[in-house]
Amino acid sequence: VRLHKEVVNAQNNHKIALRDDQEVIPDDEHFDLQWSMKNTGQGGGLPDADIDATDAWEITKGGLTVFGDTIVVAVIDGGADLEHEDLDFWKNHGEIPDNDIDDDGNGYVDDYDGWNAYQQNGDVPTTSSHGTHVAGIVGAIGNNDIGVTGVNMHVKILPVGGSSTTESIAVEALSYVYTIREQYDLSGGTEGAFVVADNCSFGVNNGQPEDYPIWEAMYDSLGQLGVLSIGATANANWNIDETGDIPTAFTTDHLITVTNTTNQDVKRSSAGYGLTTIDLGAPGSGIYSTVLNNEYNYKTGTSMSAPHVAGAVALLFAAADTSFMNFYTNNPSEGALIIKDYILNGVDQLSSLEGITVTGGRLNVFNSINLMLDRPGISINKDSVYIEMLINTTETDTLKIANTGSDTLFYSIEIMDQPSWISLSQY
Repeated sequence: VRLHKEVVNAQNNHKIALRDDQEVIPDDEHFDLQWSMKNTGQGGGLPDADIDATDAWEITKGGLTVFGDTIVVAVIDGGADLEHEDLDFWKNHGEIPDNDIDDDGNGYVDDYDGWNAYQQNGDVPTTSSHGTHVAGIVGAIGNNDIGVTGVNMHVKILPVGGSSTTESIAVEALSYVYTIREQYDLSGGTEGAFVVADNCSFGVNNGQPEDYPIWEAMYDSLGQLGVLSIGATANANWNIDETGDIPTAFTTDHLITVTNTTNQDVKRSSAGYGLTTIDLGAPGSGIYSTVLNNEYNYKTGTSMSAPHVAGAVALLFAAADTSFMNFYTNNPSEGALIIKDYILNGVDQLSSLEGITVTGGRLNVFNSINLMLDRPGISINKDSVYIEMLINTTETDTLKIANTGSDTLFYSIEIMDQPSWISLSQY
């Protein structure tokens, strides 16, 4: 054909595809059982009654921040199967295991695998199917052709044995997480772990916050480092606003409280709620995840709902741009609260949660990531300035405004009918 006198040019015929957004479907063996990630109606579920994980993974599959920090989620539970082939556990490489020496000087001896708050040693319990299941929801390794995938495919899991109704044990577990993150910050990332969230799928039914002040204070302290805590509420149809619950009745800003939704996108009948206490719902009924001995199985409960949110928090940190991460580095507490806002504002509204939870919705990690990436943001360190001045005196106050979005923002500040004796200055 090329030699024909009327043919100017010839080439192979190529196939052309439409440039639609392509969701990411992992090759994990049992992914089709994970309705919370991708609900196609399997098992009689309602299609799209999921957290839109496959769409979120098109943006990021997790693992690292834009600055190369290895993202870690602490799972405070009964322990975990440290040998499970589908889980990637954090290791303290500054510690030599089993030598009875605190090699890295963090105050914890032999904490190579994490910490056992029950016995105050580094022997993390390895026989907890519950903790292993929770860890898999947060971050089972994705696209490895086996098992399942977590919300964050490549996150590191820090196992801490410490799920307890005894306040001292819970506080010790949270204190270890605090130490490991503080160690990371103080060492410039050479020691410790970049923990961005801790998952607490345990608690005290009908517990009253005033009886557990130190426990709540630990969530405040972690928040100052930029760590969000995720709490699973009671597995009973109780109004937590009225009955109380620990930790989900705590009022600390850096805690996200979660109830259980089903594959039909409704609140599970045996799950707590509260217009002021319970932030959102997340899938927690018939969740397929990792269990002991390299196996997998179903579990149900708010315990399964909370780690979906913990994994989502970690995924947002993986998707965050340099502008946000710079802001977070310099303002960790405020940055963590912005991540929380993206999680809460990104929910899919559900009628069964409307009026009985703070957001009225179920987790949608894809929406939350898009809120973070698509919407320019301004953070202001106070809502207003109020000063009482005596005659012939001078006072100053400062408003700190930061751009937490991905685009350049232009702004102006004006005072209505500004008196000549008031001046504004920018620094």
